[in-house]
Amino acid sequence: MKKENLIIALDGIAEKEALKIARILKGKVWGSKVGDLLYEDSSIIRKLKKFGHVFADVKLHDIPNTVANSVKRLSYAGADMITVHASGGVPMMKAAKQNAGRSKILAVTVLTSQNNKNTKRNVTKLAQDAIDAGLDGVVCSGRELKALKGVRGIKSMIKVVPGIRPVWYSKKDDQKRTITPHEAIRLGADYLVIGRPITKAKSPLKALNEL
Repeated sequence: MKKENLIIALDGIAEKEALKIARILKGKVWGSKVGDLLYEDSSIIRKLKKFGHVFADVKLHDIPNTVANSVKRLSYAGADMITVHASGGVPMMKAAKQNAGRSKILAVTVLTSQNNKNTKRNVTKLAQDAIDAGLDGVVCSGRELKALKGVRGIKSMIKVVPGIRPVWYSKKDDQKRTITPHEAIRLGADYLVIGRPITKAKSPLKALNEL
C-alpha cells in the first residue's frame, strides 16, 4: 500500500478538526474525502487543497441540468474527484462528465451500508451504466471488485473502495460490506477510503502508520 492509494474520509467531524487532521497527514496520503462538510459551503475544498487532493463525495442525484450545475461549482472550487449516484441514469451521468472541467467523475454504485442478495448484480449493472456514460471511475465495496472484473470496459475505470477496516479496528458501525486494506488492494482497488479508524483515533498519524 502506498500513500497515493489512501483517501481519508473527513465525515462526521467539525471543519476545524477536519483541517487539523488534513494538516497532520499532509504528504502521507492522497488527500481527503468530504461529504457532509460541503452542505454548508464549498469553500472547505479550497481550504483542504492546501494539504492534498480533495474527493467531493456529494453523491449527486437529480435531473441532468441540476447535476451539471452542481458539478461546475464543485469543479471550480477545486475538487479532484466528484461523485454522482449511478442510479440517476446515463443522461444524468453524461451531463456531470460534460461539465466536470478537470475533475474526475465517479459513479457510486451501492452504498456500503446496504447489503442484500442482489447487491453484486446491482453493482455490476450500475458500473456498466457508468462506463456507457463515459465516467472516470466507480465507487463500490471491495466485496464486489471480483465481480466487476467481468464488466466490459472496467479496466480503464478508477475503482475507489470505501468501508476499509483494518484487522485491528473492532468497533461496530453502520458499514456492512467492509474489507481489509490488504484484500482491497489484492482485488484491484485503486484508492482506499478510510475514515473512523484514523479520524477517531487518539493519534491519527499513529493509526495511519499502523494501517
